[in-house]
Amino acid sequence: MSQSGKLMPNLDQKSTKLLNLTVLQRIDPFVEEILITAAHVTLYHFNIDISQWSRKDVEGSLFVVKRNTQPRFQFIVMNRRNTENLVEDLLGDFKYEIQEPYLLYRNAAQEVNGIWFYDAHECEEVANLFGRILNAYAKVPAKSKRSSSKR
Repeated sequence: MSQSGKLMPNLDQKSTKLLNLTVLQRIDPFVEEILITAAHVTLYHFNIDISQWSRKDVEGSLFVVKRNTQPRFQFIVMNRRNTENLVEDLLGDFKYEIQEPYLLYRNAAQEVNGIWFYDAHECEEVANLFGRILNAYAKVPAKSKRSSSKR
């Protein structure tokens, strides 16, 4: 029992990861592996017209996942504020920069967003993983990159 008297599940790291994977697979059955987790993040949006940041209604745990279909890599924020989770593809055109404890990025829709990390170390780890994933895209010859816009 915890100090508050409530019964708390005693999950080890492996069990927690498996539980998180199960939850993520309910949202997206193509998720096959969690590569990294950040316990608590908050999302911000940058309005270019007025050069101002505003808080989005997205807050929770961030997961960088590997999928068994295209796009192969995404990050997902399991939103605690409402039922809409944030899902962003990590593709070759994904641009980001780090200003700890923030990771700033421009998504495919050209929106500029910022992720605030409660733990600055997690910010650095996630940014390093983004770099490794995007470097892998940079090494793939252009011919073998399939355009997802052709349908």
